[in-house]
Amino acid sequence: MEFGRVVLEMGSTAMLAPVLQRLPAGDGHTIMTIPGFMGADGSTSRLRKFLNGRGYKAIPWGLGRNASEVRPASLDAFLAHRRRTEDLIAERIEAEYRASGRKVSLIGWSLGGLYSVALAHRFPQWIRQVITLGTPYGDPRGTSLYNLMGRVYNDQVEVDEAMLARWVDYTYSGGELRVPVLALFSESDGIVGAGIARCEGDPRYVSNMAVMASHVGFPFNPLVFGVIANYLVEPQQRWALCDSPLLRPFVRLVETA
Repeated sequence: MEFGRVVLEMGSTAMLAPVLQRLPAGDGHTIMTIPGFMGADGSTSRLRKFLNGRGYKAIPWGLGRNASEVRPASLDAFLAHRRRTEDLIAERIEAEYRASGRKVSLIGWSLGGLYSVALAHRFPQWIRQVITLGTPYGDPRGTSLYNLMGRVYNDQVEVDEAMLARWVDYTYSGGELRVPVLALFSESDGIVGAGIARCEGDPRYVSNMAVMASHVGFPFNPLVFGVIANYLVEPQQRWALCDSPLLRPFVRLVETA
């Protein structure tokens, strides 16, 4: 079902073309895309092509397939892998920042969004803003995501309540958030439930928005592209997407905890 929806989402580009054409152009700063669980840079190539066309410098994360080599014995072991992966991402972010003199924006899909928000807490001096796509911020049990991880790791990952609490809390543990975060989630996401896909934090920095998208379709969906392009510019340049008669049924800001 998820993959069938992706085809429909990609096919909506023509319908949304007038909207996308009205969005403000980019300012040339670097945007790094970070793929989801078991995803590689090819999964976010369409999004980067769109962003480059808008006037940004969109780059891949360059670390291969996300979490493909880790075989954790426990959720804590997976958490250690997360930290090591984030350190590698941080090295590239710092290099881009030093080369351009400008902060880098991050767009993370699913697990890539957890990396992105954790990095924003740790390294606000290098990161301009974060946008996450269908990211599982909360307890993943009872969702297709948890079942998927069980199949990948043959149900060998040890989990208990304390580990789950550490997993959830870690994303926000790197220091006070001073970087804008927009968390996009879908109430019809077939893999990550909407109940765990909202980012927590100070509402001065954190916004959550429901969009019409499948989980697999986030990095291919032109509606999502439009929302991303709208939020990458300065607030005074943004178009009121939620006030558009065309888009109002498909996008909705929700209260941040």
